[in-house]
Amino acid sequence: MIDDHLMPSGEPAGPAPNRRNRNLETLGGSTRLELGVGGVMRVLSRRGLLLIGIYVVAFAVIYAGSGLLAKRYSSVAWVRISDESEAIFVEAGKSVDLTKEQRAVIVSTETPRLRAALKRELGPDFKNVGSVVATGLEASPLIRIDATASSPALAERAANTGLAVVVDNSRTRARQSASERAANLEASAVDLEAEVTDLSTRLEGVLPTDPDSTALKAKLDASTAALSSALTEAALERTEATSAAGGLRQFEAGTRPIDSEFPQPMSWAILGSLAVLLMAVAAVYGREELAGRFRSGDSSESRRAGTRVLGVLPRPGGGLPRGVVTGAGTSVDEVGLQLVHLLGRSKANVVLLCSVDGPAPEATARRVAQAIAESGARVVYAACRGVSAAGTDDEFEAPVPRARLSVVHEQQTGGRLRVLDDGIAAGDLTVARARTVLHRLTEQCEYVVVAGQSPTVEPATLVLAELADATVMIAQHGVTKLRDAERAGTRLRRVGGAVLGVVVDPAKSGPKGVAPTARAAGVSAG
Repeated sequence: MIDDHLMPSGEPAGPAPNRRNRNLETLGGSTRLELGVGGVMRVLSRRGLLLIGIYVVAFAVIYAGSGLLAKRYSSVAWVRISDESEAIFVEAGKSVDLTKEQRAVIVSTETPRLRAALKRELGPDFKNVGSVVATGLEASPLIRIDATASSPALAERAANTGLAVVVDNSRTRARQSASERAANLEASAVDLEAEVTDLSTRLEGVLPTDPDSTALKAKLDASTAALSSALTEAALERTEATSAAGGLRQFEAGTRPIDSEFPQPMSWAILGSLAVLLMAVAAVYGREELAGRFRSGDSSESRRAGTRVLGVLPRPGGGLPRGVVTGAGTSVDEVGLQLVHLLGRSKANVVLLCSVDGPAPEATARRVAQAIAESGARVVYAACRGVSAAGTDDEFEAPVPRARLSVVHEQQTGGRLRVLDDGIAAGDLTVARARTVLHRLTEQCEYVVVAGQSPTVEPATLVLAELADATVMIAQHGVTKLRDAERAGTRLRRVGGAVLGVVVDPAKSGPKGVAPTARAAGVSAG
């Protein structure tokens, strides 16, 4: 039994700041950076050659594959609008907005006249024409004809055919309109001619001195003038019906393309390989940084976890888990002997065995403590206990002056292993209080073995790591992620913890997020 008071006499008895309310980032750094940019950079540094190889292979495959596709060539022809009345976008009293991109499709391959003209002009090659589209552009006196086909010559012919059809359609419409106007004027002239004949006959039967003579003569003159004007306009419309150009004329014939418009091997290879590279980075990052777990115990896991893998413990039956490489196995006795050989017995040593991503590995830590005791050292084992919410601050801060150590008389240790029944109440542990507790415990033994939770979960683990002579992390085989081990090791090192490495244990220490136990009554943190 330890009869000494564990509360330092000079420390005030008032409530101390609650460490659970402190920001973990001040102790362990930013996890967002570690999972984001830092993780990507680590993947690039580890798998740079692999990613470069993936990029090169993807580039070559996409470039070669796109070269096997059927090529498509594009030709462009232009028609000029010579008559403003035929402009596509004309609205009286409204200015044209040059920033707009309004367009009007005049004819396309689905237009019956264009389709018939293409079949007539191209014959059997019509099936190799992709499309022909004539588009009127706003704020431009030009109409663009785009044609695509399987060969440069065929694309040029299709563009010129579309150009001819657009010009011919406009000319045909203009001539038909002029012919209809001429027909209407001629019909009107026939009526006017009959009216002039009637007025002339009536005027012949009226004496010049008759008052109606003047009125009849005025009507006759007006009808004669209207007849003359109708005949003149009809003659002009007839002329227009045979010579009208339609307000459109060829501006530039279709050009024969040199390079294919489809496919674009170089552009596709660059863009496609970059996309494949990004997906490969995401896949490798997800596999190594997010999903990678301790499974083999080899050196690659040590690099990816950011800390040395000391070994993989056997299963309860004695065999190593499947997939563990030769030589990666270890035992609890070997771990204990390594700690003894490393730390020696010249002074009392504190060893912290903490989980990587969950509750304290009490069973494994106690076995390690027993292995140290079997080497001849006197050992005290204690587990960090959570503290449940108390009703009042006074109850929460009530000191317990005595610590109870139960001596475990085991044949293997000869009574050299002592277990702190109630553990260390770590819910509100500070560096000063932890130093006091560990000092009182080391007065009674050569080794103090403490089992703690993950440093990313419990801040008190970081406090103990700062004071411990050695820290060993415990991971679960096939469960613990490599990135979690790296995060935990980073936080331990940032507070000055001497991290020896990580031991992989097939035995589960318990589910994550285990509810804290009842308030400890053994060693008080306050």
